[in-house]
Amino acid sequence: MNSAWIDHYRVLGLNFGASQESIKHRYRELAKIFHPDNKITGSKPVFLQVVESYQILSKPDARTRFDTEFQIRKKRDEGYKSGMYVIPPSRILFATQAVEFARRGLLRAGIRSSARKKYTGIYHDIRICLKKEELLGRIFAAIPLVVRSICPECMGSDLNCGSCGGKGSYKSFRYLKWSPEPGSLVPGKIYTLDLSGFRPDVFTHFKKRTLKVKIELFQGHKK
Repeated sequence: MNSAWIDHYRVLGLNFGASQESIKHRYRELAKIFHPDNKITGSKPVFLQVVESYQILSKPDARTRFDTEFQIRKKRDEGYKSGMYVIPPSRILFATQAVEFARRGLLRAGIRSSARKKYTGIYHDIRICLKKEELLGRIFAAIPLVVRSICPECMGSDLNCGSCGGKGSYKSFRYLKWSPEPGSLVPGKIYTLDLSGFRPDVFTHFKKRTLKVKIELFQGHKK
């Protein structure tokens, strides 16, 4: 998420959650108006932006990613108004387990995950760095995680499906939206989240069954 973020619904003049029919209809209207060949109202920059917004909102996976970011931004804006602390991505850090395991030669076959953790002393998956005032208030953290989704085209039943290649499902990512009770987090403590209760939808599930989140006191200059 950056300052160049574009609201593709606003570009097409639609509300969040608009139907595919509405998106297609609106795109055709705007394309006729702003196409460079239109000598009266044509505009290449505007036309290209309309095309980009349509392509994102018309493709299921791209739209899902955009909708998730849209909701996170809305939540963030609402949080600023309500006193909620929205934790920026720069303070949501993945543990460097794989790098450390490889350095110590612990990625070879036959070594259990529990043994690797014992050797490295890394027992968490994510570190979230919080400021003192955030520990006392309500926080909102959007954690990007790998998910597996049932193919929306064949629902996992077509070995010749062109969308999933016959696999029946595909990997993607979704944000785990975590907002624990105010004042419940302690620096240095590891919290285990049961991801079965955080399913994005009935066709999608997080690949990990549990997520271990370590809370640390923020000490640095990142936002």
